[in-house]
Amino acid sequence: MKRLVVTLALTFMLAACQGMGTKVSRLSVGMPREEVMDRLGQPDAVRTIIGFEVLSYLNRHRSRFSLSSRDYTVVLKDGKVTQFGPGLVQRDSKTTLVIEEDK
Repeated sequence: MKRLVVTLALTFMLAACQGMGTKVSRLSVGMPREEVMDRLGQPDAVRTIIGFEVLSYLNRHRSRFSLSSRDYTVVLKDGKVTQFGPGLVQRDSKTTLVIEEDK
């Protein structure tokens, strides 16, 4: 019985330690801001660029077993996700933004 309890506790702890890359991959275009915040937590920075809200999650581990980290960005328009992924946001033109992945 004790072994079962320990096994379940370890399983729960490992499942709770998902990397940011896994969490971000579960977002979808059109998802509401509230759901993004529920899944990813508070961003490190929030800013508005040409009418888009940009949520930045900085220096996060890619996976629970990874020693390397990266930045992740979520872009919203009218409270809904328009794009998301690893990297930082850049202005592509006067009316659009793109997320550029670090090399």
